[in-house]
Amino acid sequence: MSDIQEHLEHAEHAAHAGHAPDPFMGRVGMTMAIIAAILAAVSLVGHRKHNAVLQLQGDANRLLTESAAFKVESSNTFSRFQSKKGRMEEQGRAITFTKLFPTTLGTESLRDAEVKKWESYISKNKTEEKDIKVDEATKFPAKNEDGSENDTTGALLVTGKRFQQLAEERVIDAKHKSEEGEHFHHQADQLDWAHLTVELGLVLCTVSILTRAKSFWLAGIIASGVGAYLAISALGMAH
Repeated sequence: MSDIQEHLEHAEHAAHAGHAPDPFMGRVGMTMAIIAAILAAVSLVGHRKHNAVLQLQGDANRLLTESAAFKVESSNTFSRFQSKKGRMEEQGRAITFTKLFPTTLGTESLRDAEVKKWESYISKNKTEEKDIKVDEATKFPAKNEDGSENDTTGALLVTGKRFQQLAEERVIDAKHKSEEGEHFHHQADQLDWAHLTVELGLVLCTVSILTRAKSFWLAGIIASGVGAYLAISALGMAH
């Protein structure tokens, strides 16, 4: 904006240099005012596009970070599932072997207590994925009636797959953000060229005032027109 003001001041000083009004100077001065307005608009839109590029790149990086975190949660959940499943299988074999061997006199109550404890653990934690009630809002397994986490085998499978889904969704969203940012980047590049071309037109008009050469004025109008076209085509650029 300081460059625009400087150009306008030069034009004003040049216009007041002569005593008699010069129609040519008036036309050039009006042209410069219009070009200055176009330059300000192109500059504003260009800055917003550059800011949008930075914001979209930041969003894409944030989404990729979230995706990585969800992948870690998914891996941890499947590890819990494998650990619990392995423990249940181990206790199932222990029940089988205990029932196969004869009971030692005086250990019946201890044996029955251990078998009931193993059977209770298996019964409590063994569920099927299709039977798990899912919270409609989060798509995670619903909590137990006492508010605790449902960490049965089926629920752990549902949880792990949900974390996987969230990770994949974040990757897709990050890709869209990145593609949109790339599109805005191309627009911003063209707007930079538009800004440069319009500013060149303003400089040429200033030269026309200093030299009183009509050719520089016309060249300035053409350059500004080209810059305006570049700006408009940048905004209409296909995604």
